Amino acid sequence: MEMAWVLVSMTLRGLMLVVILLWTVTPTDGGEDCVLPCSFLPGSDELSHWLKPEDKDLSVHSYYYSTDQLKQQSQRFRGRTALFNDQIPKGNASLLLRGITLQDQGRYKCYTSTVKGNMESFINIAEEAPVHLVDIQLSDDIITCRSTGIYPEPKLTWSTDPPSDLSFDPGTIQNSTSIKVDDQGLYDITSTKQFSGDRTNICTVTSGTVERTATLKQQAPVQGSPSSEVSIPCSVSQSDILTFNLTWRFNQIDTILTSTYTKETSQMYIVDKWKEQVQSLSDSGSLQLHKLTMVHQGTYSCELSTARDTHLILTYLQITPDKLSDVSDGLSPGSITGIIIAAVIIAAVICYLLRVFLCKSKKPTRSQEMNTISPEEEESLSAAENTNGPNENDQSGKPLQNEEEREEDRERQQQGQG
Repeated sequence: MEMAWVLVSMTLRGLMLVVILLWTVTPTDGGEDCVLPCSFLPGSDELSHWLKPEDKDLSVHSYYYSTDQLKQQSQRFRGRTALFNDQIPKGNASLLLRGITLQDQGRYKCYTSTVKGNMESFINIAEEAPVHLVDIQLSDDIITCRSTGIYPEPKLTWSTDPPSDLSFDPGTIQNSTSIKVDDQGLYDITSTKQFSGDRTNICTVTSGTVERTATLKQQAPVQGSPSSEVSIPCSVSQSDILTFNLTWRFNQIDTILTSTYTKETSQMYIVDKWKEQVQSLSDSGSLQLHKLTMVHQGTYSCELSTARDTHLILTYLQITPDKLSDVSDGLSPGSITGIIIAAVIIAAVICYLLRVFLCKSKKPTRSQEMNTISPEEEESLSAAENTNGPNENDQSGKPLQNEEEREEDRERQQQGQG
């Protein structure tokens, strides 16, 4: 629910009365609803006309003969207006206007008439879409700040704490800011700049009288292991904050937990996939983790947001395995399956190569086949060896190389015996 100011000027029989009223705007799916007040002196034969003078007395809503008269109503307001008919006899002709857009801004006239006289009142609607949220993120040493759905046109400024003078650094990337208008006339603003790692980076977005701020800083890395408990601090002063939301994320996109704090109570919700790792959340907002694996190594962000400001703290958690087996704990099921398949293939290839090698080693060579002799030939050669010595060399001392040489040697031996 939001509050907005309405300036009402009323003319009653020559007397000008200016009243500033505070009315309530209720958000709806199609925009915001508001009640434009209009009062008159009760009397019979009530008549009421709501007009928009800036648009040539455009008909907004009419009532007479004790009922709504909408034949002349502008198409812009069809289905969006209503009077409190039971209140008209009591002098209340206030108009309910639903789904307000920027095009509904401007001056409205309420004309009423009874048997007692006529009255006119003027109401000015000044539409605002204030800055609600400023989002800030870091990627590759470039910090981005953005805010959307704003009216009137916003402004964005950068600063650091402690202050820094970037003009003397020729390597610094200059700020880049862009503003876009959507189909409803609302403004989106985005700005980027180089991250100052040793300072708190501050982004401020202003629209009208409303100002919102987002800050980002990076803390020193935290060391951890699968067998240890790890505490990641959230160094944001909360002493003067009564109501705020605290969100922890992994790598700035994966939500770990959210916690809502009020003056009396606090409520925490942990995402299911992180329930095994989250041990507790300290009173200072520090995140206590355990049962970690290598997949939990990365950047942890603590975001503390209030109605006015957003503070983002980044901390890198480095995990050192206790032993080699801990590395497998961080592997995904798909990676483990791939490793098993590769091992099976390698083992099959080794078995195949070993089998081929063994088969080749048992196969006789051609020279071995040619040197094979029958039992009768072996007996004859044995007898010749007893007479002339071993048959491994011929008379010249040369080794026998094949079957033909052996045959010639046997013939010579037979001729000598004859």
